[in-house]
Amino acid sequence: MKNVLVIDDDEKICWAFEQFLEGEGYCPSIANNAEEGLRRIAADKPDIVLLDVKLPGMSGLEALAEIKAQHPWVIVIIITAYDDVETTIEAMRLQAFDFVPKPIDLDIVKSVLERAFRTQSVRSTLPIETADQSPTAEIGHRLVGKSSQMREIYKLIGIMASNTMTVLIEGETGTGKDLVARAIHTGSPRKTSPFVPVDCGALPDELLESELFGYEAGAFTGAKKEGKPGRFELANGGTLFLDEVSNMTPTLQVKLLRALQTQEIERLGGTRRLNVDVRVIAATNQELSEMVKRGQFREDLYYRFKRIALHLPPLRERQEDIPLLITHFLQLIQEELGKSIRGISKEGMELLQDYHWPGNVRELENCIRSAGTLCRADVILPDDLPPEIRTGHQIDPTSTSYLQESLKSVLQDMTKAAITEKRPGLYEEVVALLDKALIELVLDEFSGNHSKTAELLGISRTTLLKKIKK
Repeated sequence: MKNVLVIDDDEKICWAFEQFLEGEGYCPSIANNAEEGLRRIAADKPDIVLLDVKLPGMSGLEALAEIKAQHPWVIVIIITAYDDVETTIEAMRLQAFDFVPKPIDLDIVKSVLERAFRTQSVRSTLPIETADQSPTAEIGHRLVGKSSQMREIYKLIGIMASNTMTVLIEGETGTGKDLVARAIHTGSPRKTSPFVPVDCGALPDELLESELFGYEAGAFTGAKKEGKPGRFELANGGTLFLDEVSNMTPTLQVKLLRALQTQEIERLGGTRRLNVDVRVIAATNQELSEMVKRGQFREDLYYRFKRIALHLPPLRERQEDIPLLITHFLQLIQEELGKSIRGISKEGMELLQDYHWPGNVRELENCIRSAGTLCRADVILPDDLPPEIRTGHQIDPTSTSYLQESLKSVLQDMTKAAITEKRPGLYEEVVALLDKALIELVLDEFSGNHSKTAELLGISRTTLLKKIKK
Protein backbone atom coordinates (compact mmCIF):
# COMPACT_ATOMS: atom_id res chain seq x y z
CA MET A 1 0.00 0.00 0.00
CA LYS A 2 1.22 3.50 -0.82
CA ASN A 3 1.27 5.54 2.41
CA VAL A 4 0.67 9.29 2.33
CA LEU A 5 0.83 11.55 5.39
CA VAL A 6 -1.04 14.87 5.22
CA ILE A 7 0.19 17.59 7.63
CA ASP A 8 -2.36 20.43 7.69
CA ASP A 9 -4.26 22.24 10.44
CA ASP A 10 -7.39 22.78 8.31
CA GLU A 11 -9.80 19.95 9.14
CA LYS A 12 -11.86 20.45 5.97
CA ILE A 13 -8.77 20.18 3.75
CA CYS A 14 -7.61 17.10 5.69
CA TRP A 15 -11.01 15.45 5.23
CA ALA A 16 -11.03 16.25 1.51
CA PHE A 17 -7.50 14.86 1.09
CA GLU A 18 -8.43 11.72 3.01
CA GLN A 19 -11.47 11.03 0.79
CA PHE A 20 -9.51 11.76 -2.38
CA LEU A 21 -6.47 9.65 -1.42
CA GLU A 22 -8.58 6.66 -0.43
CA GLY A 23 -10.47 6.92 -3.72
CA GLU A 24 -7.16 6.88 -5.61
CA GLY A 25 -5.95 3.76 -3.81
CA TYR A 26 -3.59 5.41 -1.33
CA CYS A 27 -3.44 4.82 2.42
CA PRO A 28 -3.75 8.27 4.03
CA SER A 29 -2.96 9.44 7.57
CA ILE A 30 -3.47 12.90 9.07
CA ALA A 31 -1.46 15.17 11.39
CA ASN A 32 -2.72 18.64 12.37
CA ASN A 33 0.65 20.21 13.22
CA ALA A 34 4.33 19.81 12.39
CA GLU A 35 5.31 18.26 15.72
CA GLU A 36 2.69 15.52 15.39
CA GLY A 37 3.72 15.03 11.79
CA LEU A 38 7.36 14.46 12.73
CA ARG A 39 6.28 11.83 15.27
CA ARG A 40 4.10 10.11 12.64
CA ILE A 41 6.96 10.05 10.15
CA ALA A 42 9.28 8.43 12.71
CA ALA A 43 6.65 5.84 13.69
CA ASP A 44 4.79 5.09 10.42
CA LYS A 45 7.51 5.81 7.83
CA PRO A 46 5.16 7.13 5.09
CA ASP A 47 6.31 7.17 1.47
CA ILE A 48 5.04 10.69 0.74
CA VAL A 49 4.27 13.72 2.93
CA LEU A 50 1.88 16.49 1.88
CA LEU A 51 3.01 19.44 4.05
CA ASP A 52 1.24 22.80 4.45
CA VAL A 53 3.59 25.74 5.00
CA LYS A 54 1.16 27.65 7.24
CA LEU A 55 1.02 25.64 10.47
CA PRO A 56 0.60 26.55 14.15
CA GLY A 57 3.86 26.34 16.10
CA MET A 58 6.62 24.99 13.90
CA SER A 59 6.18 26.26 10.33
CA GLY A 60 6.06 24.05 7.30
CA LEU A 61 9.50 25.17 6.10
CA GLU A 62 11.01 24.48 9.53
CA ALA A 63 9.34 21.06 9.47
CA LEU A 64 10.68 20.42 5.97
CA ALA A 65 14.24 21.11 7.17
CA GLU A 66 13.71 18.72 10.11
CA ILE A 67 12.23 16.01 7.89
CA LYS A 68 15.12 16.20 5.44
CA ALA A 69 17.66 16.16 8.27
CA GLN A 70 16.09 13.19 10.10
CA HIS A 71 14.37 11.27 7.27
CA PRO A 72 16.06 12.14 3.95
CA TRP A 73 14.29 9.29 2.18
CA VAL A 74 10.81 10.84 2.62
CA ILE A 75 9.43 12.70 -0.39
CA VAL A 76 7.84 15.97 0.74
CA ILE A 77 5.30 17.88 -1.35
CA ILE A 78 4.64 21.42 -0.14
CA ILE A 79 1.15 22.96 -0.04
CA THR A 80 1.40 26.73 -0.48
CA ALA A 81 -0.35 29.80 -1.84
CA TYR A 82 -0.43 30.00 -5.64
CA ASP A 83 1.73 33.12 -5.90
CA ASP A 84 3.97 32.67 -2.84
CA VAL A 85 7.21 32.84 -4.80
CA GLU A 86 9.55 33.17 -1.80
CA THR A 87 8.21 30.03 -0.12
CA THR A 88 8.39 28.04 -3.34
CA ILE A 89 12.05 28.90 -3.92
CA GLU A 90 13.01 28.25 -0.31
CA ALA A 91 11.13 24.94 -0.26
CA MET A 92 12.88 23.76 -3.42
CA ARG A 93 16.22 24.81 -1.96
CA LEU A 94 15.42 22.65 1.07
CA GLN A 95 14.79 19.76 -1.35
CA ALA A 96 11.02 19.60 -1.42
CA PHE A 97 9.93 17.35 -4.27
CA ASP A 98 7.30 19.70 -5.63
CA PHE A 99 4.51 21.96 -4.45
CA VAL A 100 0.74 22.04 -4.77
CA PRO A 101 -0.76 25.55 -5.01
CA LYS A 102 -3.85 26.74 -3.18
CA PRO A 103 -6.70 26.65 -3.98
CA ILE A 104 -6.19 22.90 -4.29
CA ASP A 105 -6.68 21.35 -7.72
CA LEU A 106 -7.04 17.60 -7.23
CA ASP A 107 -5.91 16.89 -10.79
CA ILE A 108 -2.61 18.60 -9.97
CA VAL A 109 -2.38 16.65 -6.70
CA LYS A 110 -2.96 13.39 -8.57
CA SER A 111 -0.29 14.21 -11.16
CA VAL A 112 2.29 15.24 -8.54
CA LEU A 113 1.64 12.13 -6.42
CA GLU A 114 1.97 9.82 -9.43
CA ARG A 115 5.30 11.43 -10.32
CA ALA A 116 6.44 11.22 -6.69
CA PHE A 117 5.67 7.51 -6.43
CA ARG A 118 7.39 6.85 -9.75
CA THR A 119 10.42 8.62 -8.31
CA GLN A 120 10.15 6.63 -5.09
CA SER A 121 10.00 3.40 -7.08
CA VAL A 122 13.18 4.20 -9.01
CA ARG A 123 14.84 5.60 -5.93
CA SER A 124 14.27 2.37 -3.96
CA THR A 125 16.81 0.64 -6.18
CA LEU A 126 19.48 3.28 -5.48
CA PRO A 127 21.61 3.97 -2.39
CA ILE A 128 20.34 6.81 -0.17
CA GLU A 129 22.59 9.86 0.14
CA THR A 130 22.30 12.25 3.06
CA ALA A 131 23.56 15.81 3.46
CA ASP A 132 23.38 18.69 5.87
CA GLN A 133 20.23 20.63 5.11
CA SER A 134 20.51 23.56 7.50
CA PRO A 135 17.94 26.20 6.60
CA THR A 136 19.15 29.58 5.36
CA ALA A 137 17.58 33.02 5.28
CA GLU A 138 14.67 33.72 2.98
CA ILE A 139 15.65 34.45 -0.59
CA GLY A 140 15.20 38.06 -1.59
CA HIS A 141 14.31 38.78 -5.23
CA ARG A 142 11.99 40.70 -7.53
CA LEU A 143 10.85 37.83 -9.71
CA VAL A 144 7.09 37.90 -10.18
CA GLY A 145 4.74 35.33 -11.71
CA LYS A 146 2.47 32.40 -10.99
CA SER A 147 2.34 30.80 -14.45
CA SER A 148 3.43 27.18 -14.85
CA GLN A 149 6.57 28.37 -16.67
CA MET A 150 7.60 30.61 -13.79
CA ARG A 151 6.80 27.96 -11.17
CA GLU A 152 9.30 25.71 -12.93
CA ILE A 153 11.85 28.55 -12.91
CA TYR A 154 11.40 28.98 -9.14
CA LYS A 155 11.97 25.26 -8.61
CA LEU A 156 15.15 25.34 -10.68
CA ILE A 157 16.43 28.38 -8.79
CA GLY A 158 15.94 26.52 -5.53
CA ILE A 159 17.77 23.46 -6.85
CA MET A 160 20.63 25.49 -8.37
CA ALA A 161 21.06 27.48 -5.16
CA SER A 162 22.06 24.31 -3.32
CA ASN A 163 25.15 23.61 -5.46
CA THR A 164 28.10 25.49 -6.97
CA MET A 165 27.97 24.35 -10.59
CA THR A 166 28.28 26.78 -13.50
CA VAL A 167 24.85 27.92 -14.74
CA LEU A 168 23.78 29.22 -18.14
CA ILE A 169 20.67 31.45 -18.21
CA GLU A 170 19.19 31.86 -21.69
CA GLY A 171 16.39 34.21 -22.66
CA GLU A 172 15.40 37.18 -24.73
CA THR A 173 16.37 40.69 -23.70
CA GLY A 174 14.24 41.95 -20.84
CA THR A 175 13.15 38.58 -19.43
CA GLY A 176 14.96 39.04 -16.08
CA LYS A 177 18.14 36.99 -16.42
CA ASP A 178 19.98 39.20 -13.93
CA LEU A 179 17.21 38.72 -11.34
CA VAL A 180 17.45 34.95 -11.68
CA ALA A 181 21.23 35.08 -11.24
CA ARG A 182 20.85 37.18 -8.08
CA ALA A 183 18.16 34.84 -6.72
CA ILE A 184 20.45 31.82 -7.20
CA HIS A 185 23.29 33.62 -5.40
CA THR A 186 21.07 34.91 -2.58
CA GLY A 187 19.73 31.42 -1.91
CA SER A 188 23.14 29.76 -1.94
CA PRO A 189 25.73 29.24 0.83
CA ARG A 190 27.72 32.02 -0.90
CA LYS A 191 25.06 34.65 -0.18
CA THR A 192 27.25 36.50 2.38
CA SER A 193 30.07 36.77 -0.18
CA PRO A 194 30.14 39.18 -3.15
CA PHE A 195 27.84 38.98 -6.15
CA VAL A 196 29.85 40.65 -8.93
CA PRO A 197 28.07 41.37 -12.25
CA VAL A 198 29.92 42.06 -15.50
CA ASP A 199 28.10 43.20 -18.65
CA CYS A 200 30.30 41.66 -21.33
CA GLY A 201 28.51 43.69 -24.01
CA ALA A 202 28.93 47.08 -22.36
CA LEU A 203 32.73 47.08 -22.22
CA PRO A 204 34.99 47.55 -25.26
CA ASP A 205 36.96 44.45 -26.22
CA GLU A 206 40.26 45.87 -25.01
CA LEU A 207 38.88 46.65 -21.52
CA LEU A 208 36.89 43.50 -20.79
CA GLU A 209 39.96 41.29 -20.26
CA SER A 210 41.51 43.69 -17.75
CA GLU A 211 38.16 44.05 -15.98
CA LEU A 212 37.80 40.30 -15.60
CA PHE A 213 41.37 39.34 -14.71
CA GLY A 214 42.87 42.62 -13.46
CA TYR A 215 46.32 43.93 -14.29
CA GLU A 216 49.71 44.59 -12.74
CA ALA A 217 51.46 47.95 -12.58
CA GLY A 218 52.68 49.09 -16.00
CA ALA A 219 50.74 46.40 -17.88
CA PHE A 220 49.66 48.96 -20.49
CA THR A 221 49.61 52.70 -21.09
CA GLY A 222 47.40 54.35 -18.50
CA ALA A 223 47.48 51.43 -16.08
CA LYS A 224 47.38 52.39 -12.39
CA LYS A 225 50.77 52.33 -10.67
CA GLU A 226 49.53 49.91 -8.02
CA GLY A 227 47.75 47.64 -10.49
CA LYS A 228 44.10 46.63 -10.18
CA PRO A 229 42.29 43.44 -9.12
CA GLY A 230 39.86 42.00 -11.65
CA ARG A 231 36.26 40.90 -11.17
CA PHE A 232 37.35 37.29 -10.55
CA GLU A 233 39.36 38.44 -7.54
CA LEU A 234 36.57 40.71 -6.32
CA ALA A 235 34.10 37.80 -6.53
CA ASN A 236 36.37 35.39 -4.62
CA GLY A 237 34.23 33.19 -2.39
CA GLY A 238 31.08 34.44 -4.12
CA THR A 239 29.44 34.57 -7.53
CA LEU A 240 30.58 36.15 -10.81
CA PHE A 241 27.69 36.96 -13.17
CA LEU A 242 28.74 37.27 -16.82
CA ASP A 243 25.87 38.94 -18.63
CA GLU A 244 25.70 38.72 -22.44
CA VAL A 245 28.64 36.34 -22.49
CA SER A 246 28.12 35.82 -26.24
CA ASN A 247 29.91 39.15 -26.84
CA MET A 248 33.28 37.77 -25.72
CA THR A 249 36.04 37.53 -28.31
CA PRO A 250 37.48 34.05 -29.11
CA THR A 251 40.77 34.97 -27.39
CA LEU A 252 39.02 35.95 -24.19
CA GLN A 253 36.85 32.82 -24.36
CA VAL A 254 40.01 30.70 -24.18
CA LYS A 255 41.25 32.53 -21.10
CA LEU A 256 37.84 32.28 -19.43
CA LEU A 257 37.65 28.54 -20.11
CA ARG A 258 41.06 28.04 -18.53
CA ALA A 259 39.97 30.00 -15.44
CA LEU A 260 36.81 27.91 -15.09
CA GLN A 261 38.74 24.65 -15.40
CA THR A 262 41.59 25.50 -13.04
CA GLN A 263 40.02 28.13 -10.73
CA GLU A 264 43.24 30.08 -11.33
CA ILE A 265 43.74 33.44 -13.04
CA GLU A 266 46.67 35.58 -14.12
CA ARG A 267 46.55 39.37 -14.20
CA LEU A 268 47.49 41.22 -17.38
CA GLY A 269 51.23 41.88 -17.27
CA GLY A 270 51.61 39.43 -14.39
CA THR A 271 53.64 36.23 -14.03
CA ARG A 272 52.05 34.58 -11.01
CA ARG A 273 48.84 32.59 -10.95
CA LEU A 274 46.19 33.44 -8.35
CA ASN A 275 43.79 30.88 -6.90
CA VAL A 276 40.13 31.97 -6.86
CA ASP A 277 36.99 30.31 -5.52
CA VAL A 278 34.26 31.68 -7.78
CA ARG A 279 30.94 30.34 -8.98
CA VAL A 280 30.19 31.60 -12.50
CA ILE A 281 26.68 32.25 -13.77
CA ALA A 282 26.50 33.23 -17.44
CA ALA A 283 23.60 34.76 -19.35
CA THR A 284 22.89 35.40 -23.02
CA ASN A 285 20.09 36.54 -25.29
CA GLN A 286 21.73 34.73 -28.21
CA GLU A 287 21.42 31.11 -29.32
CA LEU A 288 24.88 29.94 -28.26
CA SER A 289 24.38 26.59 -29.97
CA GLU A 290 23.93 28.40 -33.30
CA MET A 291 26.97 30.58 -32.61
CA VAL A 292 28.97 27.40 -31.98
CA LYS A 293 27.89 26.04 -35.37
CA ARG A 294 28.99 29.29 -37.04
CA GLY A 295 32.34 29.20 -35.26
CA GLN A 296 31.57 32.35 -33.26
CA PHE A 297 31.63 30.70 -29.84
CA ARG A 298 33.90 27.96 -28.52
CA GLU A 299 32.16 24.59 -28.27
CA ASP A 300 34.08 23.52 -25.16
CA LEU A 301 33.17 26.74 -23.32
CA TYR A 302 29.54 26.39 -24.40
CA TYR A 303 29.26 22.91 -22.90
CA ARG A 304 31.08 24.08 -19.80
CA PHE A 305 28.38 26.72 -19.31
CA LYS A 306 25.54 24.40 -20.30
CA ARG A 307 26.09 21.91 -17.46
CA ILE A 308 22.95 23.43 -15.99
CA ALA A 309 20.85 25.54 -18.37
CA LEU A 310 17.80 27.58 -17.52
CA HIS A 311 15.63 29.10 -20.25
CA LEU A 312 13.53 32.12 -19.29
CA PRO A 313 10.26 32.26 -21.24
CA PRO A 314 9.34 35.48 -23.04
CA LEU A 315 6.44 37.43 -21.57
CA ARG A 316 4.19 36.62 -24.54
CA GLU A 317 4.31 32.94 -23.44
CA ARG A 318 3.18 33.69 -19.88
CA GLN A 319 0.62 36.44 -20.29
CA GLU A 320 -1.31 35.30 -17.22
CA ASP A 321 1.54 36.88 -15.20
CA ILE A 322 0.91 40.34 -16.65
CA PRO A 323 -1.63 41.48 -13.99
CA LEU A 324 0.73 40.42 -11.19
CA LEU A 325 3.66 42.19 -12.83
CA ILE A 326 1.60 45.36 -13.30
CA THR A 327 0.62 45.37 -9.62
CA HIS A 328 4.25 44.84 -8.68
CA PHE A 329 5.50 47.70 -10.86
CA LEU A 330 2.78 50.04 -9.64
CA GLN A 331 3.86 49.38 -6.06
CA LEU A 332 7.46 50.11 -7.00
CA ILE A 333 6.82 53.43 -8.69
CA GLN A 334 4.30 55.00 -6.26
CA GLU A 335 6.97 56.86 -4.29
CA GLU A 336 8.99 57.68 -7.40
CA LEU A 337 5.96 59.31 -9.05
CA GLY A 338 4.82 61.02 -5.86
CA LYS A 339 1.21 59.89 -6.29
CA SER A 340 -0.98 56.89 -5.52
CA ILE A 341 -2.28 54.78 -8.42
CA ARG A 342 -5.11 52.38 -7.65
CA GLY A 343 -4.72 50.33 -10.81
CA ILE A 344 -5.62 50.06 -14.49
CA SER A 345 -9.03 50.15 -16.11
CA LYS A 346 -10.50 46.93 -17.50
CA GLU A 347 -10.02 48.15 -21.08
CA GLY A 348 -6.42 49.13 -20.35
CA MET A 349 -5.69 45.73 -18.82
CA GLU A 350 -7.14 43.98 -21.87
CA LEU A 351 -4.88 45.99 -24.16
CA LEU A 352 -1.84 45.12 -22.05
CA GLN A 353 -2.70 41.42 -22.06
CA ASP A 354 -3.29 41.37 -25.82
CA TYR A 355 0.02 43.03 -26.66
CA HIS A 356 2.92 40.77 -27.73
CA TRP A 357 5.69 42.48 -25.65
CA PRO A 358 8.80 42.18 -27.83
CA GLY A 359 10.80 43.85 -25.03
CA ASN A 360 9.38 41.43 -22.43
CA VAL A 361 9.15 42.33 -18.73
CA ARG A 362 11.50 45.29 -19.09
CA GLU A 363 9.22 46.82 -21.75
CA LEU A 364 6.19 46.24 -19.52
CA GLU A 365 7.91 47.99 -16.60
CA ASN A 366 8.82 50.97 -18.79
CA CYS A 367 5.25 51.07 -20.12
CA ILE A 368 3.78 51.16 -16.59
CA ARG A 369 6.24 53.87 -15.54
CA SER A 370 5.26 55.96 -18.56
CA ALA A 371 1.51 55.40 -18.10
CA GLY A 372 1.77 56.12 -14.38
CA THR A 373 3.46 59.43 -15.15
CA LEU A 374 0.92 60.41 -17.80
CA CYS A 375 -2.30 59.39 -16.06
CA ARG A 376 -4.22 62.35 -14.63
CA ALA A 377 -6.05 60.51 -11.88
CA ASP A 378 -5.38 57.45 -9.75
CA VAL A 379 -6.37 55.01 -12.51
CA ILE A 380 -4.48 54.31 -15.73
CA LEU A 381 -6.74 54.51 -18.80
CA PRO A 382 -6.14 53.27 -22.37
CA ASP A 383 -5.23 56.79 -23.49
CA ASP A 384 -2.34 56.81 -21.01
CA LEU A 385 -0.73 53.78 -22.70
CA PRO A 386 1.84 54.02 -25.53
CA PRO A 387 0.39 54.11 -29.08
CA GLU A 388 1.82 50.72 -30.05
CA ILE A 389 -0.18 49.10 -27.24
CA ARG A 390 -3.39 51.01 -28.05
CA THR A 391 -3.14 50.01 -31.72
CA GLY A 392 -2.04 46.45 -30.99
CA HIS A 393 1.10 46.57 -33.10
CA GLN A 394 4.60 47.92 -32.81
CA ILE A 395 5.20 51.23 -34.54
CA ASP A 396 8.07 50.98 -37.02
CA PRO A 397 10.42 53.81 -35.99
CA THR A 398 12.48 53.30 -39.17
CA SER A 399 9.63 54.22 -41.52
CA THR A 400 10.15 57.50 -43.40
CA SER A 401 6.72 58.90 -42.53
CA TYR A 402 7.15 58.24 -38.82
CA LEU A 403 10.59 59.88 -38.77
CA GLN A 404 9.40 62.90 -40.73
CA GLU A 405 6.37 63.51 -38.52
CA SER A 406 8.39 63.09 -35.32
CA LEU A 407 11.17 65.38 -36.50
CA LYS A 408 8.75 68.04 -37.77
CA SER A 409 7.08 68.23 -34.38
CA VAL A 410 10.40 68.69 -32.55
CA LEU A 411 11.89 71.08 -35.15
CA GLN A 412 8.78 73.23 -35.13
CA ASP A 413 9.15 73.86 -31.39
CA MET A 414 12.89 74.57 -31.74
CA THR A 415 12.28 76.98 -34.64
CA LYS A 416 9.62 78.94 -32.74
CA ALA A 417 11.91 79.18 -29.69
CA ALA A 418 14.86 80.39 -31.82
CA ILE A 419 12.69 83.07 -33.48
CA THR A 420 11.28 84.27 -30.15
CA GLU A 421 14.71 84.42 -28.55
CA LYS A 422 16.34 85.81 -31.73
CA ARG A 423 18.97 83.08 -31.37
CA PRO A 424 21.15 82.44 -34.50
CA GLY A 425 22.85 79.16 -35.36
CA LEU A 426 19.73 76.98 -35.44
CA TYR A 427 21.15 74.70 -38.15
CA GLU A 428 24.32 73.87 -36.19
CA GLU A 429 22.27 73.40 -33.00
CA VAL A 430 19.94 70.89 -34.68
CA VAL A 431 22.78 68.99 -36.38
CA ALA A 432 24.70 68.77 -33.10
CA LEU A 433 21.64 67.43 -31.27
CA LEU A 434 20.92 64.84 -33.96
CA ASP A 435 24.60 63.84 -34.04
CA LYS A 436 24.66 63.33 -30.28
CA ALA A 437 21.35 61.43 -30.14
CA LEU A 438 22.26 59.12 -33.05
CA ILE A 439 25.73 58.28 -31.71
CA GLU A 440 24.36 57.56 -28.24
CA LEU A 441 21.67 55.27 -29.64
CA VAL A 442 24.06 53.30 -31.87
CA LEU A 443 26.63 53.01 -29.07
CA ASP A 444 23.89 51.65 -26.83
CA GLU A 445 22.82 49.11 -29.45
CA PHE A 446 26.40 47.85 -29.77
CA SER A 447 26.96 47.94 -25.99
CA GLY A 448 29.68 50.60 -26.27
CA ASN A 449 31.67 48.92 -29.05
CA HIS A 450 33.37 51.80 -30.91
CA SER A 451 34.41 49.80 -33.97
CA LYS A 452 30.91 48.48 -34.71
CA THR A 453 29.37 51.90 -34.05
CA ALA A 454 31.74 53.65 -36.46
CA GLU A 455 31.13 51.01 -39.13
CA LEU A 456 27.33 51.39 -38.96
CA LEU A 457 27.54 55.21 -39.00
CA GLY A 458 29.94 55.11 -41.94
CA ILE A 459 32.65 57.16 -40.25
CA SER A 460 36.16 56.33 -39.07
CA ARG A 461 36.81 55.21 -35.50
CA THR A 462 38.98 58.32 -35.00
CA THR A 463 36.14 60.60 -36.11
CA LEU A 464 33.74 58.79 -33.80
CA LEU A 465 36.05 59.24 -30.80
CA LYS A 466 36.38 62.96 -31.60
CA LYS A 467 32.60 63.33 -31.76
CA ILE A 468 32.18 61.46 -28.46
CA LYS A 469 34.73 63.70 -26.80
CA LYS A 470 32.99 66.79 -28.20
